[in-house]
Amino acid sequence: MAAKKETESKAQQTKLPQKEVAQVVEATIDTIREALKNGDEVRLVGFGSFKVRTSAARKGVNPRDRSPLEVPAKERVRFSPGKELAEAVLKK
Repeated sequence: MAAKKETESKAQQTKLPQKEVAQVVEATIDTIREALKNGDEVRLVGFGSFKVRTSAARKGVNPRDRSPLEVPAKERVRFSPGKELAEAVLKK
């Protein structure tokens, strides 16, 4: 569920009911989730892109007893910020 504070703010900004704003945010998140689940890349122009990447299997070390172990390959969601977001948020 979308955070209450953010939906209140956007509801005031857009003059839409908070419930509708929350539904739109949830629908957007669900759409992104489904696209990633299907292996698609999601690009939000000016914001960034989401992709599913597979990390390779590798050798690791158990931190408790320092014994070697195999870390299996794993799918991960990767986010890359767009230029506008990076310029607005990241320090130069």
